[in-house]
Amino acid sequence: MKKDKKEVVELTGAEKLAVRTENFFAKNWKLISCICGVIVIAIIIIGAISYMNVSKQNKEFNAITRLEQSYIAIASMDNQSEDFKKALADLNSEADSIMASAGGYPALKAKYLKGLAALFAEDWAKAAELFNAVAVDAKGSYLAPVALVNAAVAEENNGNQDKALENYNKVWNDYGKDCPEAAKALFNVARIYEAKGDKELAKATYSQLVDAFLNTTGSEYARIAQARLIAL
Repeated sequence: MKKDKKEVVELTGAEKLAVRTENFFAKNWKLISCICGVIVIAIIIIGAISYMNVSKQNKEFNAITRLEQSYIAIASMDNQSEDFKKALADLNSEADSIMASAGGYPALKAKYLKGLAALFAEDWAKAAELFNAVAVDAKGSYLAPVALVNAAVAEENNGNQDKALENYNKVWNDYGKDCPEAAKALFNVARIYEAKGDKELAKATYSQLVDAFLNTTGSEYARIAQARLIAL
């Protein structure tokens, strides 16, 4: 009998709990519905934002791909032709659009491609301006030393040897031996010193290049530097 009584008490307790639960939901159904609605809306918003971000990124990278194709096309043209001038204007317009609407890498790459186009058009001042801006904005990334080298090329073609030296030295000073552009930059520093008639600085820089790269990477620039040391 005791066992039956215990079972009845347990059953009654469960029933009471069920009743209390039902009463809670009955009294607070509006609040619960609101909470559930907010959660559902939040999930929808998060999903929509994620989709929009992915969609935006895809559009930006597709735009960069088209811009790269535009640059490849104009690089095969006569840079004095009317077709080239029109294609260059179109590329600059497309790049400006990307830079205005996008941030981060797409905007940097658009500016970099504008710089390449200006370099090909022999607009040295514009190319140097664009590449120097990329070097600042992309500092610490692989794009910065490449931009510095291109800026140096533009400056040297524009007759600004000292500014070219500054850019080449910045590659070595800021990014060091492990930078893929380091040997090229160091070689060009020595080459410009040699062209300016400063043989001692040229020899010192060629020696630095040989010591840093000849027996480690086998750099072609280091081999040329070794030959220049013999010649000097």
